[in-house]
Amino acid sequence: MMGTGGLSLDQAPPIDIPARFFLTAPLFAIAAGLLLASQGPTLLVSRWMPGALAAAHLIAIGYLGLIMCGALLQMLPVVAGAPVPAVRLVGTATHLLLTIGAAGLAWGLAGGGPSLIWIGAGAAALGFLVFVAPVAVALARARGAPGTLLALRTAALALAVTVALGLLLVAALQGWIRVPEHTRWVDTHAAWGLMGWVGLLVVGVAIQVLPMFYVTPAYPAPVRRWFAPAVLVGIGAASAAWVMGADLVGQAVFGTIALGFVGFAFITLRLISRRERPRLDPTLLHWWAAMLSLCGAALAWAFAATPTLIGVLLLVGVGVGLPAGMLFKILPFLTWFHLQHRQLASGRFDLRIPHMGSLLSTRWARVQFGLHLAALALLVGSLWVPVLARPAGIALALSSLVLIVLLIGVARTYRQFAALLRPAHSGVEPRS
Repeated sequence: MMGTGGLSLDQAPPIDIPARFFLTAPLFAIAAGLLLASQGPTLLVSRWMPGALAAAHLIAIGYLGLIMCGALLQMLPVVAGAPVPAVRLVGTATHLLLTIGAAGLAWGLAGGGPSLIWIGAGAAALGFLVFVAPVAVALARARGAPGTLLALRTAALALAVTVALGLLLVAALQGWIRVPEHTRWVDTHAAWGLMGWVGLLVVGVAIQVLPMFYVTPAYPAPVRRWFAPAVLVGIGAASAAWVMGADLVGQAVFGTIALGFVGFAFITLRLISRRERPRLDPTLLHWWAAMLSLCGAALAWAFAATPTLIGVLLLVGVGVGLPAGMLFKILPFLTWFHLQHRQLASGRFDLRIPHMGSLLSTRWARVQFGLHLAALALLVGSLWVPVLARPAGIALALSSLVLIVLLIGVARTYRQFAALLRPAHSGVEPRS
């Protein structure tokens, strides 16, 4: 049985709000894969290559940003009983602005010119602002699982810092301001985005989702209470030390944070191994691959490996794979839940709605995971054997294509059954 105790399912937003984020995001991963396939080894020569910067932001804003924002709009009312104010307006504006921002910024960084960079960065920053402001209101009102809420609150704060640093770097790139030690500021921006925003959001989601979907034991109390604030304070201290030139202090603190995430990864894998459901489905395969990629990135950093390797393991191994695995559970769950809601509202108990496990093909989900794993392995290998770069891009694009096809299939099933579940007494459709 799936553990839904303590969830305020009646407060969930209409399904089309998070679904639009989930269905758009894979397009940006496809674009990143095609960009790598077209540019090949040139893209991976350095993290400063225009193509590398474009691909990183296609994944960070277009893929990760959309999925994480869509998931938060869904999670806050359900997990914390705190609906986001004006959720339809916020969802529509955030989705549109992040989509324009990711596309414009990536195009500009790839060689489209300064105007596109500024337009894309401005749209993305505005999209995150439109998102963070009402989400902050909801988080302030939230009363739910303390561990999850703490991680979500710290992740939202890290997102605000990430966006501010990104705008600062864009202004420096445009020549409007001068930023000394530019590389340090770029590394600080990346640290807040990857460790803060993405890392802490993954922590918050894991604390809630693993016990819910897989009936695992709960995370230890110290992890739920102290991990997120410790990471946030650590990133702040390390960033300040790094920007001021205290390299040893900054590296020591960042190293401690990296070790903390490695510990979190091992705890996660340990909890997964103790789950009540022994079946190893594609979602859990993604969790395993992501946690091992996280450990690999920490190990690479400890041995002063190239930043490109660390970026590949974090952005692709964790940032592309883990959200895909989560979507394999989240969208079918939302579809099943909203169809049940419609069935109650319509009184159509003669119609048998599909259960979660039948909404998405497990076989094709495994194919998607296999393609993702191939893309990750080829990408890592291409750092030593450059000829592997183009096949890696093709595999990344194909894995994301399979993902979006699977998600569209779930959405089509929802539409088909929703059309049959209109209330018998009126032409008005239920809220969900």
